Amino acid sequence: MNNIKKLFFSVVSATIFLAACAMQPPAAKNVGNVEDVPTPVQQSLPIIAENTEKVISRGAIADNTPSIKVALLVPLSRESAAIGKSMADAASLALYDTYLNAPSDQIRAQIMLIPKDTGNTPAENVAAAKQAIAQGASFVIGPLFSQSVSIIAPVLKEQNIGMLSFSNNKAVAAANVYTFGFMPEQQVARVAEFAYLNKYQRVAMLAPNDAYGEKVRDTLAEIYLKNGGIIAPAELYAPSATNIEAAVSRIASVYNNMPEDRRFQAIFVADGGNQMRIIVKALNKYHIDLKKIKLISAGLPNDEEMLKIPELQGAWFPSSPINSYFAFERRFTKTYGYKPARLASLAYDATAIIAKIAMKGEGVNASALTNASGFLDTANGLVRLNADGKSDRKLAIVEVTAQGLKVIDAAPSSFSE
Repeated sequence: MNNIKKLFFSVVSATIFLAACAMQPPAAKNVGNVEDVPTPVQQSLPIIAENTEKVISRGAIADNTPSIKVALLVPLSRESAAIGKSMADAASLALYDTYLNAPSDQIRAQIMLIPKDTGNTPAENVAAAKQAIAQGASFVIGPLFSQSVSIIAPVLKEQNIGMLSFSNNKAVAAANVYTFGFMPEQQVARVAEFAYLNKYQRVAMLAPNDAYGEKVRDTLAEIYLKNGGIIAPAELYAPSATNIEAAVSRIASVYNNMPEDRRFQAIFVADGGNQMRIIVKALNKYHIDLKKIKLISAGLPNDEEMLKIPELQGAWFPSSPINSYFAFERRFTKTYGYKPARLASLAYDATAIIAKIAMKGEGVNASALTNASGFLDTANGLVRLNADGKSDRKLAIVEVTAQGLKVIDAAPSSFSE
């Protein structure tokens, strides 16, 4: 056992307070490097493989291992600071997990993560990107918002630097500019196809009167019309209790004035949080019985309290595999002492994917990123990046029950399914 190698990882505190808050080491043990800073603190952690005569130091990074600098662009100040901090912590945890689980002879390069605050103005976005480039970043994870992607993309293109953004807006996707967020179109298509095949062929829709609501409406129409289904009525509302109640009253009027064999059988709702509570209250007021009418959410719910609303029992929604996500959530909470924002799982996955590519020592390039088989060992299940910058995800269908969430149609485990 004298040849046991030890794992040395430097955890570097950031020069600015907000970045320092964002990059706390997981369980007092971090991996990879977080660069921006003065004083490194080193730790040794011996790792021994079980059931083998040869000792393998999993995660050990040799002193002469080259590094690849990767920028993490997230909001670390102002109103989105809590989300950004959660995402930065998740990225740090992903580095730890990825390198810890890799045999030392497979680690040919390591990531040096450079966190940067994107702020909330175009100038701050550009400044964050330029600072990361000046510090040697050859790839970018983030930013979070599609507006930031549009602002930063030209800066990165000048330097031929790729970006794995957290945006879910396919309009900003392009070659070398990848959108990694949960695409509304994919979520709606998944649950709409499942609903139609399960005999919910006449449906109503409630959605906010914004770009997201329009995407939900258009995707739902595409799926249902091509299969001969019916969407009526379809209501878009401005985000206020008065407008939501008015929209519900209109669909209730249509329902009550239709012969029973022509009434809608389900309601697609493209909203959550307090709006969902208002919708449920209005449905009750206008005598729409959710024990008879299936409620279907068009996207992943992000409000645990919403799932406790009695009327939502039996509701369906599309989701990444819940076991994978909850495993990530438990690990994150145990490590950092607080529950992650839902979007933090995207930062974990993106960082883990880039780290796995980087450790091969061949650089982070389009060929590696657009692997046709995709990436499976993530917090959100199977995902694939395409040459045009868009991403594909395999989603499950989940039902809300009194006992908790129940998977009623599992996510496929490969893109050939």
